[in-house]
Amino acid sequence: MNLYKGKISEEFNNNFNYDGPLGLKVTKEGIEFRLWAPEADSVWVVIYESGDILDRVSKTKIPMTNEGKGVFVANAGKCFLNCYYTYLIKRNNDLTEACDPYAIAVGINGDRAAIVDLETTNPKGWNSDKNPNASLQANERVIYEAHVRDLTISDSSNVKHKGLFKGVTETANEGSKVGLNYIADLGVTHIQFLPIYDFGSVDEKNPSFNWGYDPKNYFSVEGSYSTDPYNPKARIIELKEMIMACHNKGLSVVMDVVLNHVFDAKDFCFNKIVPGYFSRISNEGTYSNGSFCGNDTASERYMVSKFIVDNILYWTKEYHIDGFRFDLVGLIDVDTINELVAKVHAIRPDVIFHGEGWELPTVMTEKKRLATQMNAAKTPEFAYFDDVIRNLLRGDNFHPKEKGYCNGASGMKSLLKSCLLGNRYYTSNSTQLINYVSCHDDYTLFDKFKVADSHLPDDILYKQCMLAAGICFVSKGTTLLLNGEEFGRTKVDEAGNLISNSYKSSDFVNSIDWNVLKDPEKQDMIDYYKSLISFKRTYANIVFESFKEGIDDESIMVIGSCENERILILINPEDREVSYNLPEGEYEKLISSDNRIRNDYKNCVVIPPITFLVLKNK
Repeated sequence: MNLYKGKISEEFNNNFNYDGPLGLKVTKEGIEFRLWAPEADSVWVVIYESGDILDRVSKTKIPMTNEGKGVFVANAGKCFLNCYYTYLIKRNNDLTEACDPYAIAVGINGDRAAIVDLETTNPKGWNSDKNPNASLQANERVIYEAHVRDLTISDSSNVKHKGLFKGVTETANEGSKVGLNYIADLGVTHIQFLPIYDFGSVDEKNPSFNWGYDPKNYFSVEGSYSTDPYNPKARIIELKEMIMACHNKGLSVVMDVVLNHVFDAKDFCFNKIVPGYFSRISNEGTYSNGSFCGNDTASERYMVSKFIVDNILYWTKEYHIDGFRFDLVGLIDVDTINELVAKVHAIRPDVIFHGEGWELPTVMTEKKRLATQMNAAKTPEFAYFDDVIRNLLRGDNFHPKEKGYCNGASGMKSLLKSCLLGNRYYTSNSTQLINYVSCHDDYTLFDKFKVADSHLPDDILYKQCMLAAGICFVSKGTTLLLNGEEFGRTKVDEAGNLISNSYKSSDFVNSIDWNVLKDPEKQDMIDYYKSLISFKRTYANIVFESFKEGIDDESIMVIGSCENERILILINPEDREVSYNLPEGEYEKLISSDNRIRNDYKNCVVIPPITFLVLKNK
């Protein structure tokens, strides 16, 4: 079987690059199927009653017609609605059966596409559903990263549908104090869900925990989060209901997309239909593995780029998604990113885009710039996760015991000032910065400080967490935090070990125990985060005018202003008190990581050890 290795020929591109629609379309007249299968000799649509691949009895087989450009088309009557289908491809006397790469719905475990009329999947009020934070600028946004199963799988969630889309929706009901009601009360603007498309790492017949960074069907919804994974419409309806619930609580929805690799490159439907075209394959026939997941997406190829753009447009239109977080976007080319941003913004200028712009060892099939941090200027409407502020405040991710500014490292005040101002070595445009100190990857913030100083008591570790959060929130750019960071979330397994990479750990490790809200110490920490979030949104236009440094320590006072208000930000990472003389005037406390600090000041302030304090003039 031929593999599309290296650069695709100009002749192939001229003959087969195609700009039109693909996949399933339900019309008033019937059902239309469109598949791109260049060089296929014959193609059939195979219709099944069952969505389970173990049931091999087919209902009928419909021949498809080659319309040119490698596109095969077939039409069928509406009598096949709610059935399932695959494509059977004949090439050089070999037969291959595959799911539709553009499948908008799938059966159990995503092996067969489902014939669904999407108009019948819209909840009541869906047509008037919209982004509640469409007008916010980058520096006003606060993104809260969460996992569908984590939010409600614990008994402490008190919901009926634990670990499911419906469970999250239940937490928006009157009387609930967890989930969406809790998150909305924090004041964040966006909720970012780990993958909700159909992924291959979980058996939908017997669901277990996984982050979901294993794409199987990009246009379809994951079934393990549905009340009935055998019912293709159920998962669609329940996801839309959850999105509406988020919007109704004032939360915009960001979708985590993994377009840089697939779960199984050899078995991925696109590669089965056009062998090897979707993935980067060297001239020697080996898969590129910059993703460290076994394969890399060949976004530089015309029809793969089209697939990526079509996919983002689809989720924007059909599911009212308000933003996209791109996993390992440094493996996707700049041209594809700019095209999808431009096409989405042409219909919805409010949609936001960001991703991980790390430089990775991928093998390109043709020379193109990739969407890395260093190419930020080439993607002006796309933001990047900033590892500079993360590593500054907590220490390098790849060296767990390494310390950062907030737990004892020295000589970092110059870099601290750059981070506060929104300047990085790769961009001076703060709208392209996603500032964070913890996300689903690696240790939680509390656990990172714990690993670095295992002898320290928890109350000191909490102070370090709050100091890091304070700096992160007042720095220019968009702020992102991990679900539970605000109450010192830890990930500990059944044996008491801290887990740094919990992508397939148990619910014991990953679930949110909402009983934490009954802990007064944790509530103080949550209230502190609320004040940071409020500050971020209220003082988004703050101007930092000057910095006053301690003589022989790492402490610093930042003097700023916002709409005729004088703002003082005092940062003390030391394990001792630090005293500062204040600019002339009287000041009141706006934010403090230490409740013992008094409320009003004049002339001088004494900052306790490991403390973040914000004052404003009276």
